[in-house]
Amino acid sequence: MIALRALGWLLLVLAAVAAGRDGLLWYETGALDPLPLGQVWAWVHRDSLLLVEPALVRHVHPALWDWIAFPLLQSPAAGVAALAGIAIAVLTPPPKRRRRSAAWR
Repeated sequence: MIALRALGWLLLVLAAVAAGRDGLLWYETGALDPLPLGQVWAWVHRDSLLLVEPALVRHVHPALWDWIAFPLLQSPAAGVAALAGIAIAVLTPPPKRRRRSAAWR
C-alpha cells in the first residue's frame, strides 16, 4: 500500500513538472499549448505506445480505444497525471500503525 501511495505522489510531482513546463512556454510565447500525454509517452517509449492500439482493438474491445484511450492520449499530460495521482493517493488506505507493547516504551 505504501508503494501505491508513493506512485500517487510521484504522479502529482510529474503533473507539477508538466504544468510548470506548460506555464513557462505560455509565459514565453503567449500561447497556451499544453503537452499531450501521448507525446510524453512517445518520448519515453515509442514502441509500447504503438502497440497499445492494436492490443486494445484485437484483445479487449475496439470501443475502448476510440472512446477512452485515444481521447486520454490527446489530453494534457499535467491534468491526466494530476487526476491519476489524486485518485491513487486518496483511494489508497493509509498505512496501519502498529501498537508498541508497554515493555518497549
